[in-house]
Amino acid sequence: MKKGILTLVLLLALAFSLKAQVKDKTLTNLNAGKEYFYIEPLVFYPLDSAVGRLDLYVEIPLENISFKKVSTGDNYESSLSLTLQIKNSAGDQVISHTYDDKVTNTKTEQKNLAEKSVSSYKSYFLKPDSYKLFFILKDRNTNAEYTKETSFAVKNPVTDRVISSDIMLLSNYQLDSRGEKEITPVINGNVGTLDGFYIFAEVWNRDENEILNKQLNIKVIDEKEKTVFDSLINVNLKTGSNSVIEKLYTDKYNIGNLRLEVYDGTRKITERKFSCKWGDVPITLKDLDNAVNQLQYIAKSSELDYINNAKTSEEKLKRFMKFWKSVDPSPRTAKNELMIEYYNRIKIANERYSHYVEGWKTDMGMVFVINGSPSVIDRHPFEADSKPYEIWTYYDINRQYIFVDYTGFGDYRLTTPMYDDRNRIRY
Repeated sequence: MKKGILTLVLLLALAFSLKAQVKDKTLTNLNAGKEYFYIEPLVFYPLDSAVGRLDLYVEIPLENISFKKVSTGDNYESSLSLTLQIKNSAGDQVISHTYDDKVTNTKTEQKNLAEKSVSSYKSYFLKPDSYKLFFILKDRNTNAEYTKETSFAVKNPVTDRVISSDIMLLSNYQLDSRGEKEITPVINGNVGTLDGFYIFAEVWNRDENEILNKQLNIKVIDEKEKTVFDSLINVNLKTGSNSVIEKLYTDKYNIGNLRLEVYDGTRKITERKFSCKWGDVPITLKDLDNAVNQLQYIAKSSELDYINNAKTSEEKLKRFMKFWKSVDPSPRTAKNELMIEYYNRIKIANERYSHYVEGWKTDMGMVFVINGSPSVIDRHPFEADSKPYEIWTYYDINRQYIFVDYTGFGDYRLTTPMYDDRNRIRY
């Protein structure tokens, strides 16, 4: 027997000895891709100034940080360190700022952190350029660190007679009795929980004359580059600073990531990205029927039948959410980590393993959705004496899976089927 064939036979025997099993409604690495905090850098342009003003908003959900009971009294306290670093296009560090923050809760407040967050706001002046922003959140109680990186640009306010700030998303906008603006920013960028929201920008007119009835075009574009909202508005721009505000409604958009663009004629003057998702349902989930079909690796046949037998789409959504509530690893919080992780894995499986079927339906996709990323992947795409094959090893669950591409078209099949009531293998 040739060496390559012998090797494959031995590997097949090993696969049978390590019979694959699905862990009961649990997934590993539930914190993968978790948003521990949100940052929103917005650039505004002070009148008669050659620089831009960066307004940085930070929002930290309280359920993501730790609290310790204080030595006296009945309170609990978190201790945070927040570090901001900004580099210009040349890679030079132009801002480095570390500041501390504390949050104190009573015993009663400590019992329900899911809907609460703490926010901060800082301003910095920057010359026109493109920048990279690095932000580090350190939980002093646990020494855990979480980082984010983003980019932004400061336009040159001297070259343009009319210039717009970045767009701010608001859940609430009103004027108080003194005419001062009262605003509530949407720092996490998700408007899916709102019936409507506001877009707000400051537009500076540096001409001596007022500009009347200036027409601006507002567009919202989805992930498939389809324009899902297109509207014209007329604004009057007096000399100096002008607030431009427009209310939009979320029933116009599909679930997913979106981009808002504002045009002056054919010239795009500003844009911003945002998202629209249902409550705690992950952003990767866009179609209910498809999401229910994708439950086959975690739900029993009876549970799938119960959801699919719903008479209306509203009832189907309720049954769908009821299922996920039943397997929620932290039912007292607003987020369902298991649900988020599951559909994130579906998305990754589609990106990695799709060919003539969606990636989550393939054998590799199935194993990835159930078990996550392997500890080790041993690839053999060009063996002379055997078909292409891969060995996936999971040290944490003591499992190994072997996939063989029998056709040569990238359709890697499991050599040992995964038998379970929740996944009916396609053989």
